[in-house]
Amino acid sequence: MLSVAWLQSWSRRSVRLSEFSFRVLQRIATGCSISVAVLLAGCGDTPRPVVTPVAVTGPAPQPQSYAVVTTSTGASAGGLANVFDASGDTLLTQATLGINPLALTLSTTAGSATTANSDGTVNSFTPSTTLQTKNIQSSTLLQPASPVNLLSTASNLFITEPNVPAVAVLTNNSSGVFQLTQQLPVPASPINLAGNANAARVYSITQDNGANKVAFGDCETPTGVTTPGQVQSIEISTITISRTLPVGICPVYGVGSTDNNRVFILNRGSGTVTVINSQYNTLDTTANRQNLDPATGTLLLPPPSGTPVAGFNAGPVFADYYAPSSQLVTANYDSNTITIINTSLDQFGNDSPLFGQAVTVPVGNGPATLSILRDGSRVYVANQKDSTVSVVSLTNYQVLATIPVVGHPISMASTFSTPFGQIYVLSSDQPYMSVIRTDTNQVAASIQLDGTGVDVHTSAQSVAANSATTGTVANAINVSHASGAGAPCGFGARCYQATPLKSTSKGGK
Repeated sequence: MLSVAWLQSWSRRSVRLSEFSFRVLQRIATGCSISVAVLLAGCGDTPRPVVTPVAVTGPAPQPQSYAVVTTSTGASAGGLANVFDASGDTLLTQATLGINPLALTLSTTAGSATTANSDGTVNSFTPSTTLQTKNIQSSTLLQPASPVNLLSTASNLFITEPNVPAVAVLTNNSSGVFQLTQQLPVPASPINLAGNANAARVYSITQDNGANKVAFGDCETPTGVTTPGQVQSIEISTITISRTLPVGICPVYGVGSTDNNRVFILNRGSGTVTVINSQYNTLDTTANRQNLDPATGTLLLPPPSGTPVAGFNAGPVFADYYAPSSQLVTANYDSNTITIINTSLDQFGNDSPLFGQAVTVPVGNGPATLSILRDGSRVYVANQKDSTVSVVSLTNYQVLATIPVVGHPISMASTFSTPFGQIYVLSSDQPYMSVIRTDTNQVAASIQLDGTGVDVHTSAQSVAANSATTGTVANAINVSHASGAGAPCGFGARCYQATPLKSTSKGGK
């Protein structure tokens, strides 16, 4: 074996090596003295091959967003919870739910998904790649129970029960199971709830105002209802009803601004949106704002350009809110339009001079739901009656594309990323979910489901493009959107059975 001492002796006796050469040989000798194996393999005249280490492949990265889909396999059969990856084309896992799920809500952190089922049970689970049926938690409401919609907050779950009528309040125990703690009596026909998970109060929406003139289901024909509805403000700290406020005819849905300063109640029968100043728990009665009636606190949704105001009733049934531009967009089922509304406030939380300015845009036939892409560029509108999705610009208010989808859509959700996002469109009469790419505005996949669609939510409306970017926007929709009683009919709902969706015409164009 070569050694440093030998090289020093040899260099003095035989050849005067330069200091540089000596140091080179010294380093070689040091390296070659490590082992005989290294000497034989690498210190001879024959060049040795270079071996590149193979990096160990770790587990696949977890999806940044899930699409959580509930499906029904029949009126008397257990439903299914399906968890898809962010691209929407891979089913990660599936678990069995209670009988015929009616609605789905997802907590703001996406740590808990909850369904109300037609057998009066409530299921909760954590959406993940490891979800199994054994992980589904089950609670039971007071029987007989007919739950409709759900709203989740940081501490409670609220469920409308029109058969009582009441709002059931459930609290999550230490085992992760929701337990019924009380029922808050409300007027007839409680349809939904509105308010953010971190708000001081949420609002129960009833289609009757205490006069007992509006039975549950009457608003499936909103033109036949003349009695206005009501909302009840529920204080989160005490779980008590602190106030009631009048709203329009046949209210069906509500949404809160992310700053908790305003709550918007959609009145299908009146063609209006009631604006609640949720800071002070009063109606918004600001004077001299476009389209806002200060006497009633309602925004009248205007007709599209060129359409007479007389006789126009927008018929709003769903809405989405985009915080950066303070835009509220409503899906107007009865007029085949959407309305884009400026809801901006000043620095003191008062309506800005632009508050109430609105543009109504014709779309397809029967817009039932919509989703604002979280870069604020477009809104995607699911037209139930003609089986299409309209893409509308939120800058010039023009329809950019009309996309055919499978079945009659009832629910929609979106995830935005770079270079493109996905729109998930669920139909209640077909076992398919259409996935639209936002860079091409085309259907990238039609995913076959086990059962027909009930509801879809995404765990994040916007996700970072990669590990070097930020900007994830968590789930902002903490309320469900069940069919019937004035909300667009889904397959199986009483209104669907009475008037099947056979129209293929595109009204409002």
